Amino acid sequence: EIKVHDELIVSENESAVEVETNLHQKSNSEPLHGTFFQTRLEYAYGISQNSEISINAFTSVYSGNTYLNGGKLAYMYIPEHDESGIFHYGIKNEINYIKAIGGGSQTFIEITPILAFQLTDWRLTLNPSLDIYLSGNTETYVLAPSAKLQYELSKDTFIGAEYYSELSPAGQLSSFSQRPDMAYLIFDKNIDKKSNLNFGIGQSTHS
Repeated sequence: EIKVHDELIVSENESAVEVETNLHQKSNSEPLHGTFFQTRLEYAYGISQNSEISINAFTSVYSGNTYLNGGKLAYMYIPEHDESGIFHYGIKNEINYIKAIGGGSQTFIEITPILAFQLTDWRLTLNPSLDIYLSGNTETYVLAPSAKLQYELSKDTFIGAEYYSELSPAGQLSSFSQRPDMAYLIFDKNIDKKSNLNFGIGQSTHS
């Protein structure tokens, strides 16, 4: 999943569908190399004014074959929905099952605090996530922070940048050059009250 979580959630007793697709190019030095087409499908339902639950499925297409790569269940809690002011916050908890193409699988819990700061046309969102592995990883705890800086061009149009990192293990932070960090330039557009489009192009910061 390539997403920095913000404080927006589905309204109570309403539902939403999200489709995320991405093309990922692996280097020739990796066991599986070439182009992967990955998709995440999400269905979310607002169970109260301040919270939602969701279910996700992950798929990929590689070398002409389609794979089901797992899924996740998630719960998001936002104390104040669409709150005004400078500081915004919430939390998202997930349980994930991920199966690699031609490889093993991982099961982990992800705890994601949501911290956002709004100053006129600028917005900074931080997700200092903690992954707790139940199986499939030699490390039990992994820090996976991400951040998004966004600028409002107009009422429904935004540009910005996102950054994703993985500090493994949590007790012994790896050096900057060894981390699988990714940076993206992004474009977000609110089409109407119920639909929006998000586009990004990214690159590893260490390749």
